[in-house]
Amino acid sequence: MRMETYKGIEFVRISSMPEQQQALIHQTLDRLKIVKILREHELLNDCILMNDYMEWAGATKQREKEAPEVTPASGSMRLAFK
Repeated sequence: MRMETYKGIEFVRISSMPEQQQALIHQTLDRLKIVKILREHELLNDCILMNDYMEWAGATKQREKEAPEVTPASGSMRLAFK
């Protein structure tokens, strides 16, 4: 992911992000935050303003901190088939 600037507008493109982050953005980001920018004669339709991206990234990190860590209990599980 890299930040781009066009006519003073700072933004990131979803297509420039790793696939895992793209999927997470599409699952959790408000669709209204994805904007279109006309750069020269090219329409960029997968842009997130830098402020919105930073807000989303901060909220995502906060959710990760608050999520309980799940680890399997070693040796305490058994499979049973009926």
